[in-house]
Amino acid sequence: MTNKQGFAAYPPKVKHTEILGYVEEVNGIFHSRDIGRGFELFGNVYLEFGDTFCNDSNGEFVGLANNTVAIIEDTNQPLKSKYLEVEENGFIKPFIPLTFEEQQLEGRVVLWAFGGVVEMKDGTGRLWYQKSIDHGSGNLEYFGTGVAKVIENYGEEQQPIVHRMDNLTFGPDEPRMGTFTAIADGDFIYLFGDRPDGKIILARVYDGRYQGRLGEKEAHYYWDGSDWVQDWGKAAVVIEGMQQGAIVRSKLFGEARPFVFVGTSKWADSQVFMGASAKLEGPWKLEAVCKAEGIKEPTSKGKWMYCIYPQLWASDEENAELMVTWSEQCPGGIVAAKIKLAGVEDDDIGS
Repeated sequence: MTNKQGFAAYPPKVKHTEILGYVEEVNGIFHSRDIGRGFELFGNVYLEFGDTFCNDSNGEFVGLANNTVAIIEDTNQPLKSKYLEVEENGFIKPFIPLTFEEQQLEGRVVLWAFGGVVEMKDGTGRLWYQKSIDHGSGNLEYFGTGVAKVIENYGEEQQPIVHRMDNLTFGPDEPRMGTFTAIADGDFIYLFGDRPDGKIILARVYDGRYQGRLGEKEAHYYWDGSDWVQDWGKAAVVIEGMQQGAIVRSKLFGEARPFVFVGTSKWADSQVFMGASAKLEGPWKLEAVCKAEGIKEPTSKGKWMYCIYPQLWASDEENAELMVTWSEQCPGGIVAAKIKLAGVEDDDIGS
């Protein structure tokens, strides 16, 4: 069914929010974890997590994995995730692997991927990650941004395989393209990322039909407000004040606004921000529409919610309903909520 006008009124207005519960692990072990960004690949739905505190069957802590991935085996049960590769002691296999040299380094190498996984035309995926070294006591040294390829693993009950490109695409004093959000459109991958001052800019790069282009810095062109230029220093700020979020293609607000943002701000205020645009370049007018609430770690106790993402695979766009997830601070987990938006036919919405 198509609807040129869309199914939800714009600007978006939330009628009510229903907390659905935690996105749990099917073996019954509660994992404190964050990010929880969904992606579809190989005909499956996966959730990608950040720091994951691994426990054994007795609930005893066995180690920290800084990125993991779980499958949603039944999309009709969106709160049931399953880790496909777990060691005997309960430690969960990381999604993005470390090299042998990184494992030998003093300090913990941290690979975080907030930008999601983009499905390519050949059915494989790409993700962009930030590499840092945690020297302890809050000393996190950032090294740069890299890109990795995600391919299907044909072994029984095994998670997808991630191959990192040999070198980082962007260094520590360059923008973190693709680590805020990434989306494919036409012949390009559009990469949103923070420049060194923390403001978000936009680059695009050919979708990889030419070998190695995604990993070549020179292949990226940046939106300067009117055209695409090769100098990232001339890039225009396209999104301001946001910490995490995703831009997705959606039917919610009709054909005139096919790109929708859902995320949260840098101010630790637990607000869910939304907006829509005709183009990925924007303009992006983002407004707070409701407040995220915790379960174990409620905002009433001074806790704040972060890593707010839309989960379109579990949403009912035609009824103007979105499933949105957010992260509680440790020792909390991933909270799922259903957000009901005012529809285009609602009498209380003006033109």
